[in-house]
Amino acid sequence: MTSMPIQPITHVMWPEILKIQAEAYSKVAPESLEVLQSKWQQSPDCCFAYLDEKSEPEEKNIQGYLLAHAWHSETPPKLYQILPEGSHGSILFLHDLALSKRATGRGVGSQMVKHLLASATSSGFQSALLVSVQDSVLFWQKYGFVEVMNQKASESYGDDAKVMRRDF
Repeated sequence: MTSMPIQPITHVMWPEILKIQAEAYSKVAPESLEVLQSKWQQSPDCCFAYLDEKSEPEEKNIQGYLLAHAWHSETPPKLYQILPEGSHGSILFLHDLALSKRATGRGVGSQMVKHLLASATSSGFQSALLVSVQDSVLFWQKYGFVEVMNQKASESYGDDAKVMRRDF
């Protein structure tokens, strides 16, 4: 029996997640395992992996991952930093959506975003915030995110980074 392709992240998935992160980002340096796991530890219900439909979770055939967490501010957190104490809030910050090259063009990213937005709505988040990097603004606009014009992302995201927001 095959399970649903979108699964909560578990400890055994992290080596594969780090590989996908390194493969997916060309314009920003990868974050450390400790930093990524701080997002997961803050809001494990908002972090998932997309598994190849033919695999079981322990086989770690991950096609992509999504990390999101509760956040307390309209100012996005900086990259490369563990989430500070007391930063839990009513805003969902979509920290990272990354896909393996094997998953490109298969709708994996779209399925993961839709899954997150549905669970965020039922979890009572008021809005979602993200920082668009690597020319992904058009992708995020398809899901109702709009650029926040008066908000600048931390320099850690790179020069072309755009803060985007979506209300629920």
